[in-house]
Amino acid sequence: MRQTLVALVAVLSCLFVVGPPGSADNSEASRAALRVHLPDGTVAVLTEGQNLFLEASPRRGEGLLSFNRRFCSTEDAATQVAAENGGSERLKAGIRYRVPFAVLNSDYQVQVVRALFEDDRAVAEGWQHRVHSANGQSRESLWHLAEWFTGQGENYGAIRKNNRLTDDDLTPGQVILIPANLLRPSLRSALPPGSPYHLEYGADQKGEFAIYRLKPGEALYSSVVVRFTGRVFAEDVNALAQEVAAGSGIPDVTDIAIGYEVRIPFKLLLPEYLPAGHPERQAYEQGLMASAQFSNVVRASRLSGVTVVLDAGHGGKDVGASVSGVWESLYVYDIMVRAMRILETNTAATVIATTQDGSAHSVIERDQLPYSKSHRVLSTPNYQIEDSRIGVHLRWYLANSIYRQAVEQGGDPDKVVFVSIHADSLHSSLRGAMVYIPGARYRTGTYGKSGAVYASRREVKERPQVSYSNRERVKSEGLSRELAANILGAFHERSLAVHPDKPVREKVIRKRRAWVPAVLRYNAIPAEVLLEVCNLANSQDRRLMQTMAYRQQVAAAIVSGILSYYGQAEGDGEYRVSAASR
Repeated sequence: MRQTLVALVAVLSCLFVVGPPGSADNSEASRAALRVHLPDGTVAVLTEGQNLFLEASPRRGEGLLSFNRRFCSTEDAATQVAAENGGSERLKAGIRYRVPFAVLNSDYQVQVVRALFEDDRAVAEGWQHRVHSANGQSRESLWHLAEWFTGQGENYGAIRKNNRLTDDDLTPGQVILIPANLLRPSLRSALPPGSPYHLEYGADQKGEFAIYRLKPGEALYSSVVVRFTGRVFAEDVNALAQEVAAGSGIPDVTDIAIGYEVRIPFKLLLPEYLPAGHPERQAYEQGLMASAQFSNVVRASRLSGVTVVLDAGHGGKDVGASVSGVWESLYVYDIMVRAMRILETNTAATVIATTQDGSAHSVIERDQLPYSKSHRVLSTPNYQIEDSRIGVHLRWYLANSIYRQAVEQGGDPDKVVFVSIHADSLHSSLRGAMVYIPGARYRTGTYGKSGAVYASRREVKERPQVSYSNRERVKSEGLSRELAANILGAFHERSLAVHPDKPVREKVIRKRRAWVPAVLRYNAIPAEVLLEVCNLANSQDRRLMQTMAYRQQVAAAIVSGILSYYGQAEGDGEYRVSAASR
C-alpha cells in the first residue's frame, strides 16, 4: 500500500513547482525518486542520483536567514541553501526549496533518514539499513551509504569490511550495518540505550555532565575516557579515568558494576558527544560542514602530474617513540622508503622525500632494523638531525618550497599531497592507525623561525614566514580529511588495524592542550596528513611493526589511498600495488 502511495505522490509532485522559477534542475541526478511528507509539512526527498534533501516552503515574510535557522545547524549553511536553489537569496511564498541533507540540523537529519528508509533501525551496534530497489534493482552503493550515514563516502571500505562483503554490489532487501563509531553525530545520538555510544545528560551543583552506563566487558579507560574524551596518551587516559571515577563515586576503577552510571563532565567531552544544540557541538558541526564543501575533483591516471611528498617522522638523534628497543624513527623511515619504491615503480608520480639515511633511499630487507642516527632533512644545505624541533620546522619549510616550485612550473596546486609517517606510543589498550589532519581553527596567525640554522637554508630564504587565509585553512581541512579517509580505507581493505573510535582527528589533545602538529600547521600543501600507522606501546602492534611484511602492507596502503584520492582504484588499468617486498 505504501509503495502505491509513494508512486502517486511522486507523480503528483511533478505538477507542482519545486525551487525558484528558472532554476529547476531536471537532470536524472536531481529528479526525485522518492518523496515522503513529514508531519510539519516539509518533504524528505531521495533523488534518482541518490542525493538526500529536505524540501520546505518559507513562512510568510520569512527570508533566507530565518528559513535557514529553522532547518540548519549553522547560519553559514544559508550560502549552500541558496546555491542549491539557483543562487537566489530571495525566497518566494508557495515554492518549495531544497535544503541539502548535510547541512540540516540533527533533528531533521534523523527525520529525513527515518522517513525515506522506513525499514531502517537504530540498534546498539549502529544503524541497520535495508537496501532499496528501483524496478527490482538497487541503485544504492556502499559509497552512497557512507555519504548518507557517515558524512564521508570514503568510509565505504570500513562499512564493507564490517559487513564482511566481498565486493561493493548491493542487492535489494540486503541489510547493511553502519557501525556506530562511523555514524554522523546526529544519527549516533539516535542510537538506543544499549549502544556503546548512547549518552544521557544531567546536571548537579558541579555542572553539566553526560551519563554512560558501562556494558559487560567494558573498562573505564577505553570505553569511556578514550571514546568520549578523545584522550589517547597513557598519562592523560589514566589521569582522566581517576577524575571521572571520583566525580562518579567510583572507589575502584578496576571494579565497576555493569550498568553503573558513569558521569563525564561536559568540559571533558569531545564536541560531537555534547547534546544537540550545544554551542560547542554546533561550532564543531559548522567546521565539518564548512570543510566538507571542499573535495578533490582532480583525477590523475597513474598519478600523472602528481607530486607526492613523503616524510618519515623524527630521525637522527630524535628517535621518536621508543618502546622495548623499537625506535619509531627507524621503522617509519623504512615504510616511507617502501612507499617511495612502490610509487616510483608503479605510478607516474613525482616522489620527493623530506629525509634520508645514508647515501640513498634503500630498503633494508630485514624484519628487525639496525640502529641508526644518521637521518638528515634534505633542505639546502641538508640538516643532520641534532635538534628535533629544528628538524620538524625545516621539513615544513622544505615541503612549502616543493609546493611552490610545483605550482610555479605550471602544476595544478591540487596535484600535490603530503604524507608524514609516524608510529605513536599511546595507552596500551589501543591498536591501529590514526590520522591527524590540520583543523582550520588551530592554524591562525603568522609564523616563521629565526636564527642562523634557519637563515642559512634556501627554503627559509624563499619565504621566511607563513600565514593562511580562512578559506585556505578550511579547504586544507576538507581535502586532508578526504585524503585521510582514503588512506584508512586502504588500511581496511588490507585488514590492517585502524583506531576504532575516532581514527581521523583535527588536533592532538595532550595534557589538556589541543594543537595541530607543526609539520601540518605551517604546511602550505592543501592535502596533508600525519599518519600514525600503529601504537608501539601495544604489544601486538609492536610485534607487527618489526616484520617486513607488515611494513610493506602499510606502504602499499598509503599508495593505494593516494591513488584512490585521485580517483583510481587499485587494479584499474595496469596498476596494482604489490603487498610483497620486491
